[in-house]
Amino acid sequence: MSQAPLMSAEGLATEAEWAAERQLLHERRRHEAFVSTLAHELRQPLSALTQAVAIMGLVSGSPAASRAAEIIQRQTRQMTRLVEDLIDAARWAKGKLALRLQRVDVRQAVTDAALDATAAVAARGHDLVVSIASTPLWVDADPERLRQVLSNLLDNAVKYTDPRGRIHLTAARAKTTVTVRVSDTGRGLEPQALAHVFDLFSQVRPDESAGLGLGLSVALQIVTLHRGRIEARSEGHGRGSEFIVTLPMARLAGIDRADAGERKCPQ
Repeated sequence: MSQAPLMSAEGLATEAEWAAERQLLHERRRHEAFVSTLAHELRQPLSALTQAVAIMGLVSGSPAASRAAEIIQRQTRQMTRLVEDLIDAARWAKGKLALRLQRVDVRQAVTDAALDATAAVAARGHDLVVSIASTPLWVDADPERLRQVLSNLLDNAVKYTDPRGRIHLTAARAKTTVTVRVSDTGRGLEPQALAHVFDLFSQVRPDESAGLGLGLSVALQIVTLHRGRIEARSEGHGRGSEFIVTLPMARLAGIDRADAGERKCPQ
């Protein structure tokens, strides 16, 4: 009886590599499914909490009850933002994160994001300074996603700036682009941390537990879909940070037909 030829050492190594790759792919899909399921399971009770807190704010009579409702409302908004970031991270991994483009004045997104951050800024005693151009800053963008990016950057600045710090939010035109900057007087970033600050689930400050490393990663994904860029700058520990978002100005002819409706992330 003839025997099948033995597989070469090279062949065995290749088969082992394939098996390892298949296992990694399987684990990645399980991880993505877990994150997606967790985010959607948390979304429903958070929605109910938000509605209940709104009712409490309307019917509560005592100052103590009103303050308690404000605290719950602020923390619920924070949890809701975290869940939305989880959902978006899962969508990006599956190639399903999409934009609904329209003509947008970036000044409105800046104003909305600043309003979103009002409670968190006040809670830590920060001074938020907003400076925007006097003329429209038109871009072809998804207004809700753009607001999400700026809210995430402001949230990051609030977290990593010690109480009674200063945060600057500016928006201006630079030739054919619109530039939005979020700078703070916070704890800053070392050079090695800057290289990984946009990584998903990155913990560039491992001694702290202020977040899961989602907000900046999601901001990068959304800005990339807008064909823009985002960068982080810092002169080191204790010297503050600056995050810069650059988006192309809207084309005079409007949104290209290929971009009309939705723009999806690359596969």
